[in-house]
Amino acid sequence: MNQDDVPEQWVVERIVPGGEGFVRLPSGFAAFVPGGLPGDRIRALRVERRKGYLRAVEWELLEAGPERVTPPCRFAHRCGGCDFMALTALGQQRAKVGMLREAMSRTGGFENLPSLPEVRSAGPALGYRTRLRLHIDARGKIGLFARGSHELIELDECIVCHERVNAELGVLRELSETEPGSFAQFSEVEIRVGEAEDRAVLFFVPRSLQRRVSSAASALLDRLRARFRVSIAGSHERSELSRMTLPGGLELRTPAASFAQVNWSVNRVLVQRVVELAALHEVQSFIELYAGAGNFTLPLLVGGRRGTAIEGNAAAAAALRDSARRMRYELVVLTGDVRERFAELRRSAQSADLVFLDPPRAGAKGVLAEIIELGPAHVGFCSCDPVTLARDLRTLSAAGYALRVFEGFDMFPQTHHVEALAWLTRASG
Repeated sequence: MNQDDVPEQWVVERIVPGGEGFVRLPSGFAAFVPGGLPGDRIRALRVERRKGYLRAVEWELLEAGPERVTPPCRFAHRCGGCDFMALTALGQQRAKVGMLREAMSRTGGFENLPSLPEVRSAGPALGYRTRLRLHIDARGKIGLFARGSHELIELDECIVCHERVNAELGVLRELSETEPGSFAQFSEVEIRVGEAEDRAVLFFVPRSLQRRVSSAASALLDRLRARFRVSIAGSHERSELSRMTLPGGLELRTPAASFAQVNWSVNRVLVQRVVELAALHEVQSFIELYAGAGNFTLPLLVGGRRGTAIEGNAAAAAALRDSARRMRYELVVLTGDVRERFAELRRSAQSADLVFLDPPRAGAKGVLAEIIELGPAHVGFCSCDPVTLARDLRTLSAAGYALRVFEGFDMFPQTHHVEALAWLTRASG
C-alpha cells in the first residue's frame, strides 16, 4: 500500500481484542488506533506499516466519538494502565462484549455461542484494586510506566486502587524521597492489602537476584517491617500472606510471591458461578490445573468433592496445601511444571468428572492434549485473554467437547481486559 493511498483522517469503528481501535480504510486495508474509541475521527500523524495492516502510532483527535468522556484520573493521558478510562461505563461494557464475541468468532470459529456474552460487574469501577505493582528506576523513584514506554510516571495516588493501597503508596513515596539509593536496589515493589489483616504486604523484587542488597537497603526493609509485612523475591524466608474471603466464608491465604486477583468483589461472583456450575453438573471429583493458592480449589472442595490440584509456584502450592489441611479438606496438591505433573497424573489412570484450569495469559495449549486424552465429562476454563481462550476452546471443541456456558466478568474496570469463563461438556458416545 503506497503512502498516497493512506487517508489522513480515519474514523474508528470498534474496539478489537487487545484494546485498540479498528478502522477499515477505503482501500479495504485494516488499520489500528491505540487509544482510539468507537466513533472517534482522528488524523493519523505517524503510521507504522506491518504485514497486512497499518497502525497509527501518533494521531490527533479531530472529533470525539459519542461515548468518549473526560477521564477522572489526572494521569490517564500518560499512564499505560487504564486504557478505557475515557470510555463511558456503558461503552466499556459494549466494547468488552464485542471483544469476547469477535475472539470467539474469528479465532475460535464459534458461529453460535450458548448465549450473548454477558459481562458481569460487581462493586465499584474505581477504588477496586487490592494490589498495585510499581516500578522503581535507577534513581530510586517509584511509579508506573507511561503508555508504550519505560518512562516512569511518579504518582501520589491511583484512583482505581483501594484507599488502603493509596495510603501505603504515599508512605513509600515519602521514603523514596529521603532514601532513593536504598530503593534503587530494587526494580519493583508490589503493595497488596487483604481483608483480614491490618498491615499491608510489600513484595520487593531486587534489581539483581544474584547479588545481595546493600546494608542500607536491608536497614530500610527492617524499618518498613514496623508498618508492613515485607517479602523479597528470591528470599528463602516464608512469603507473607494476604487474606481474602471467598464464597461460603472460606478464607484464601495468598503468598506475596504468587498471583492473586485484583478485584475481590468480582472474583467472588466468578468463583460462585464456578461452584454453581459444578453443582449443576453433579461434579464429585475434579483436577485443577494452575490452581494457585486455591481461589477455585477450596470452594470446589465444599460439599465433599474430591480434588487434585497442580500448581507451578511452590509458595502458592504450599499455601494451598496448608489451607486444605487447616479446613480439613482432602486434597492432593502437586507442585512443579503443570504439563509434566498432569501428564504423570493421567498416566497413573487418575480420573475426574471435571478438569478446571485458570492458565496464564499465554493459554493452555501445552496441556490440551492431556485433557483430551484423560476425557473428563466436563472442562471448566477461566482466562483473562479472549484470544488464547478462543484458540484453546476451538481445540477442545474439535475433540468433541460442546461449549455450554460462555460468560464475561469485568474484573478490570477502566481497562480493556476482561475475565471470561467457559464450561464445556463431552459429547456422549
